[in-house]
Amino acid sequence: MGSSAKKKKEKKKDFQKPKLKVGKAKPKAANFTDTSFKSKAIVLQQQLAENAPDPTERFKHNLSLTSSRSDTQRRDALSYLTGQLSTNPPTNPVGTSTLLQKLLPMMSDSSGPVRGQLLKLLRNLPADEVRPHVEKIMLYIRGTMTNISQEVKDDGLNYMEWLLDVAGEDVVSSAGCWVKPLRDFMSVLGWTVKVAPTTTTKSGWTSAPRTTFGAKKYGQSFPRQMLVLSKFLEMGFKPGMPTPWTPNDWFNNVGCVPRTPDPFGYLGLFKPPRDEDGEIYRNREDRQDIFQRRFMAAVEDGLDMAKKEGGMAGRAAATLDQVLRDGMGDYEQSSRLDDDEHLWAGYIM
Repeated sequence: MGSSAKKKKEKKKDFQKPKLKVGKAKPKAANFTDTSFKSKAIVLQQQLAENAPDPTERFKHNLSLTSSRSDTQRRDALSYLTGQLSTNPPTNPVGTSTLLQKLLPMMSDSSGPVRGQLLKLLRNLPADEVRPHVEKIMLYIRGTMTNISQEVKDDGLNYMEWLLDVAGEDVVSSAGCWVKPLRDFMSVLGWTVKVAPTTTTKSGWTSAPRTTFGAKKYGQSFPRQMLVLSKFLEMGFKPGMPTPWTPNDWFNNVGCVPRTPDPFGYLGLFKPPRDEDGEIYRNREDRQDIFQRRFMAAVEDGLDMAKKEGGMAGRAAATLDQVLRDGMGDYEQSSRLDDDEHLWAGYIM
């Protein structure tokens, strides 16, 4: 009887709720395991690996990642390349030519951080290695400046300013790098360029770009565009530095290799003939002449409208007006004979 009552008492105890005293913690179970500890691990990312990638291979790998579909991956790849180019001495195993060929199409990238990181990379390139590629770079900059996206166009102005700082004189004296950028500036600013009337158009009509982007819609874009145009014109109207003549100059010009890229390109011996827009304007007088004939009137009219707006646009217009006064103040109309100016008049053919 005693053992049976004891068993019943133990079974009843299992179903009774224990009474807890105030301030006393609940007793832990017999199989309780403490999990409050923290573990720390040491991660080695290929520091001790025998087959760690070579720096050259890592550079090429990150260069290939610039064509990735991920915006973050493209930005990080450009950041790595920028770090390699900013070291002393800079690390560039593929050369500036290959680097530009791969990265120039990214100027019109849809991601703003990618375009900003690309600009930082370009600023780390050696100026001497950038100058031979001015014509190619200008093609991509012009495409960026006339992009349909306003943010991309604003970054195009940053690229133009970078190229003018690095190789300004080479820019304005290269083939197609004077008239064509001026046309793009007129298109972006919305300034109409007048053309001479022909037999198919009535007198008084003007020619304007199909799509003009008014400056009032985009705040600081309009003043920024005028300031970059001022810098471009200032570089084009910059007078050349006179060099004293020495008796050895004649022999140096004949026997020494020219130091300028494509020194005889203006002759057009190995290229198809260029039109007026793609011509080379190597000296200041030629650039002044073509600007006076084709763009001076449009710029003056645009400046008058910008000055009336006042504010940042008015101050930028004043800067541009001063550049025109300094650059075109000594301009004199030269009597040049073109193909359509009766060169052979008076001769019996």
